[in-house]
Amino acid sequence: MDLESDLGGVDVLVNVACVAVVGEMVDTTVEDWEWVIGVNLWGPINTISALLPGMLERENGYILNVASLGGLVSHGLLLAYCTTKFGLVGLSEALYQQVREHNVHVTAFCPGIIRTPIAEHMKLRGYSSDKVNRSVSILMKSPITMSADRTGDLIVRAVKKQQPLVVTTVTGKLLAALHRLSPGLVRFLLTKAHKLDNATLR
Repeated sequence: MDLESDLGGVDVLVNVACVAVVGEMVDTTVEDWEWVIGVNLWGPINTISALLPGMLERENGYILNVASLGGLVSHGLLLAYCTTKFGLVGLSEALYQQVREHNVHVTAFCPGIIRTPIAEHMKLRGYSSDKVNRSVSILMKSPITMSADRTGDLIVRAVKKQQPLVVTTVTGKLLAALHRLSPGLVRFLLTKAHKLDNATLR
């Protein structure tokens, strides 16, 4: 299948598909890893590989990879998810360096918590589905989240402004900034939070 021929050339590519597994390393299976990496990392790699040559030939194009705050700051509950999102941020930054001189722009878009149905499709390993679903439901109603519509608006803005890295939500920006200034403190706090999660969500 030749996407360039079928679609007539793509000027803007937004990689947004995402899945997650909640679980400890020892409980996460090889199949779980293959699923998360396949969607979250191989998906963008495959679409970029298919469409980038046409962008380079035309010397015009935009690639926006929807990573996550979890691609800048890891969370113990989301080991596999964060691994792929860190990979996607790294891919975006390296690709930016390769293609910028060809007028192809790349953005690593790292949203905080978005109100989407991703939690309904998460795989749980070692955690209670009832407890996790209850916790997610409460979280999604809190003011620290952002709507999918607002997130979409920010994606469009990032493309228009050619922003290499975007972090959304006040909480996300604060946590990312704190992690840059004091990674040890953030690591300590998130380790404590993970211990609490293990006590309350199993």
